Amino acid sequence: MEDVDMKNFLETIEDMILIINREGRLLYANTAVPKKLGYPHEELMSMHILTITSAGKMAEGEKILAELFAGKKESLPLSLEKKEGTSIPAKARIWQGKWHNEPCLFAIIKDLSKEERASSPPFLEPDEIHTGISGAAWCEKPDFASDISCELKDEEPSKPRVLIVDDQLFNLKLLESALKEDYIVMTADNGIEALELATGKSQPDIILLDIIMPVMDGYEVCIRLREMPETRDIPVIFLSALKNEKNEEYALQLGVVDYITKPFSLPIIKGRLRNHVEQKKYRDRQKENSYIDELTQIANRRKFNETVTIEWNRARRNGNSLSVLMIDVDCFKKYNDFYGHLEGDKCLYKIAQTLKSNVKRSSDLVARWGGEEFACVLTDTDRIGAMLVGERLRRAVVKLNIPSEISDVDRVVTASIGVATALPAVDNSLEELLHKADMALYKAKKTGRNCVCTP
Repeated sequence: MEDVDMKNFLETIEDMILIINREGRLLYANTAVPKKLGYPHEELMSMHILTITSAGKMAEGEKILAELFAGKKESLPLSLEKKEGTSIPAKARIWQGKWHNEPCLFAIIKDLSKEERASSPPFLEPDEIHTGISGAAWCEKPDFASDISCELKDEEPSKPRVLIVDDQLFNLKLLESALKEDYIVMTADNGIEALELATGKSQPDIILLDIIMPVMDGYEVCIRLREMPETRDIPVIFLSALKNEKNEEYALQLGVVDYITKPFSLPIIKGRLRNHVEQKKYRDRQKENSYIDELTQIANRRKFNETVTIEWNRARRNGNSLSVLMIDVDCFKKYNDFYGHLEGDKCLYKIAQTLKSNVKRSSDLVARWGGEEFACVLTDTDRIGAMLVGERLRRAVVKLNIPSEISDVDRVVTASIGVATALPAVDNSLEELLHKADMALYKAKKTGRNCVCTP
């Protein structure tokens, strides 16, 4: 990209952008910088970077500046000095490049003055500089509410989510700026972060993935995505400077849906993204239809099996508890024989819909296990929490007041519920958890029915 085009792009970014030469002189500042700091642009461009960031700390500043040019530091906290004398707490992300063929540092600086923090670390304190990156984008702490790169917005749920993975910050910002009107944009600058985001609860609908990255390249990321049931159906588009046919052939063998070479055209990327997202929506609708139990209109056993496997893996990664409930309608065979199969079907439908409406969280699932049995998976729920949910479901079935003259338990239809909880680890398994839930259900039925039991 030419410097003129790059400058036009940098002016569209709301964060402060500085370009600095080896001597620490400013080569460029976007319009956000004078707006934030109050300096006229002409005065700003005659200043040294340490003048506005590190008054009284020139020695430390020059040392860290040298380390930044050597690639030893990538991000740092700082305080920007405003013309009026006050300071702005900020966070800078640094990467190397060239400006008019001169080696330089690009700095994207985020204003943290609106964050609820008691204080901000001073600029260029060597013992306080953190180089690890653990957010969904280039920020180090993903709880910065103002960072659209690492917080997903709930106010626009209709927008599809796109995850952009590239170790070049400029590419991330360029694509984020171009796509944020039509997508909820998630960004990661390495493969490990990409996998964390892809397996999170707010999963992307599509992934734009660079190939050449440190630690874990795009090929390895794609292989791991395809190995996990929760991510195997997310379409991946490779963005790469590798133009060899063998690279593209290998990528397609890994299951990517498209391969776009760099330098890329934004209109082409937008068009291909739109097409692949629409295709995914269609496939998702077809898949969801196959997950619905025809009689009860809730999830079927296939959906439950897939969901509980995904949640087991997620709980194991995150160190969270996972609970499973097995639910059986008491004396249902007698009910069917006495009232007829049509009334039996109506009974199961009412119970299924009641169970579904009484599971409050979107991450939890109630499904028809088979016949008059239902199953429920509760994410991040300990044994006591699962017992409380089980009791709520039991009471909800009773409150339906479906008459049952032939029940051995009550004058209305009731349900028995077995509850099991596990902390997924290497020394246990999902099969064991399901078996314990089944044993708990057997215990509930043996001890009088219409109750909630653990193994």
